[in-house]
Amino acid sequence: MSFQEEENKMKKPIENIKGIVTDVDGTLTSMDRRVNTSAIEALRKVSDSGMKVILATGNVLPIAYAFHRMIGLDGPIIAENGGLLYYKGKIEYLNNIQEAQRAYDFLCKQIRVERLFTDRWRVTEIALEPTVDPDLVRRLLKDFNVNVEFSGFAIHIESRNYTKLSALKKVCDSMGLKLEELAAFGDGMNDIEMLRGCGYGIAVGNAPEEVKKVAKYVTSRSHGDGFVEGLEHLGLI
Repeated sequence: MSFQEEENKMKKPIENIKGIVTDVDGTLTSMDRRVNTSAIEALRKVSDSGMKVILATGNVLPIAYAFHRMIGLDGPIIAENGGLLYYKGKIEYLNNIQEAQRAYDFLCKQIRVERLFTDRWRVTEIALEPTVDPDLVRRLLKDFNVNVEFSGFAIHIESRNYTKLSALKKVCDSMGLKLEELAAFGDGMNDIEMLRGCGYGIAVGNAPEEVKKVAKYVTSRSHGDGFVEGLEHLGLI
């Protein structure tokens, strides 16, 4: 038995989990963003059982909404890394794009960068193609009131005033849930606060070491297969 398996064995899941929150890209999909059908089937089973299911993604709301609808979910969507919420037909903007825009305008004068195709629908942050070093972007923007997050798929420039976790706290208040009653799933650096802040954090096997260190359970399988393994570990499927 490996060290990681021994460590996971000691990290028993919490009792009375009332909901799950999951990242999408890299957690329910492969690295080339193909949806893992086993993960979707498992997620639908969990939702149909009455368990609360929340999506928390760095992606834009139109894509997250389509994904949400096609699975058949009815819970909240946290999009743009916590920049906005969608729940029960209503959108709530938790921040604006002004500070990120200022930082981006400055960055363009320093190095060559390319915005994501989906940025035409992004309203609270700016996301770049990962063609430059995220640490270089952080250094260049150190004097701006922004966070620079690397999701594994894009470099996100966003206000420091919001994260997936801060949006999740707001969601919990509206749903009558507590953070400690949630199990969180993720694979990216932008999931660290969420995994640490919820009652039980699960990192899928493809996550960087920094993400795995904050999780209470690390799956042996990667991407969507790891998500299914995490649900099995929790006894939810």
